[in-house]
Amino acid sequence: MMGSEGYHMTRIKERAVEMIQRMPDENMFYVINILQNLEAMLADRAKAALEDTLCMEKRLPKNFDPEKRTSGSENRKYDNFL
Repeated sequence: MMGSEGYHMTRIKERAVEMIQRMPDENMFYVINILQNLEAMLADRAKAALEDTLCMEKRLPKNFDPEKRTSGSENRKYDNFL
């Protein structure tokens, strides 16, 4: 899906590449170090989010059925208005 946000992100990436291309080679070590740290931070966030989800899942009753819990709820929300 390519919307205005997709275009915007592409332009941001283009700007980042342009900045890197202007940098002298001796500074590339710092750029790589920053990018590696950023990747690690994002991986840690994803891992923490997964762990949180799994922890929440353990709190649900054994007979919990999300389909049963939500089916028709969108209609019940407006029952008082009909």
